[in-house]
Amino acid sequence: MGTSSGANFHQQLPQGMPPPRHNRGTPNLQTSLSLASSDQVGTPDIQERASNSDPGHDSATESASSRETWPVEPNKSSGGGAATTIRIVDKDKEVATKGVAERQVIRSTGRVTLREVARERVDLVAEKMKVMLDEVLDEIKSELRSILEGTEGSHHVEEFLYLQKLVQNRVDLTPTTLLMAHHVQLEILVAIKTGIQAFLHPSLNLPLSHLAEVYLYKRCRNIACKSALPAEECRCNICSNRNGFCNLCMCVICNKFDFEVNTCRWIGCDVCSHWTHTDCAIRDEQIGSGQKINNGIAHPEMLFRCQACQRTSELLGWVRDVFQQCAPGWDRDALLRELEYVCKIFRLSEDSKGRNLFRRCDDLIERLRSGTAQSMSPRALLPALQAFLVGLGIFCCNSVHCKPPSTHR
Repeated sequence: MGTSSGANFHQQLPQGMPPPRHNRGTPNLQTSLSLASSDQVGTPDIQERASNSDPGHDSATESASSRETWPVEPNKSSGGGAATTIRIVDKDKEVATKGVAERQVIRSTGRVTLREVARERVDLVAEKMKVMLDEVLDEIKSELRSILEGTEGSHHVEEFLYLQKLVQNRVDLTPTTLLMAHHVQLEILVAIKTGIQAFLHPSLNLPLSHLAEVYLYKRCRNIACKSALPAEECRCNICSNRNGFCNLCMCVICNKFDFEVNTCRWIGCDVCSHWTHTDCAIRDEQIGSGQKINNGIAHPEMLFRCQACQRTSELLGWVRDVFQQCAPGWDRDALLRELEYVCKIFRLSEDSKGRNLFRRCDDLIERLRSGTAQSMSPRALLPALQAFLVGLGIFCCNSVHCKPPSTHR
């Protein structure tokens, strides 16, 4: 666990912190939810999907799925992906019906490979996919989902990095060419670039234009957000310079998003309304002991410094807001987790209120872990904890930032 011993913030503070943002209807999808920055380079954890711009490296062996399955036209090389001949069979030897030859197009049971989709021209792959059976298209998406899940360990890591390298090295994937793609083709390209398997989910059907905007960093890749970027037309340094960053749902430190809501896991800045993971803030020493000036007298207090605007906000009022507005919906496990986050934040507090809050939460954690489910239920514990917070003299600032913003956090 990170500490905040090196963070000392001394300045006049705005009062209060916004509570966690409320969810706008998170799809019930099994997805890879955590993404690294589009600017960062690193090897992906298959459970927590990789960077959007990692150049990757070649796999040591050819994937079994990369075998060519389409017929090669005469005098054409199959090295870069074979050209496809779509078979057209004349029905009844082109017997004319109402003056028009009646033809039956036989849909191909063949398939393209993921490497072809990542490497070949958009229009050529789109033509192939148009005549493929839906079952075959689903099989291709299922194969990529398995790679993103990492079911075969290092082999799938290498294959993902190779596919991502193929996609990221292309200069032909422009707004015009992407809109020429087959819908499944573009879903695959977006999933490879972002590392998010939610784009392959059978029940998700985003418009082609939406997928193209996600690919081009013009729309948030968080399927529960979908905001046009830059969100709220924010022109701060982070929103302007980080490809694909969304200030409504992504952490300003790690650039990742998730579907956690109504929680102390996220801290919102009451000045610029950008959001930060509590763990990231602790690790990067953005949470620490500082001083609040009240009537000319400095008082120690635990503060959060926003990396987006460099302004600081106090944390005691924020904790009270979260527990007042969100705690009624928590079960026992959620309450235990939230108390642990409060302990992380105030473990090194130098002020009496912060130390008292830490001790009270630490005591409740022990009672939850050792007590019976009924006596230690949130319904039994929360009133006492909320009364304790009120007793500390922590008050909401009643500013607009203390109301849940119209976002999904």
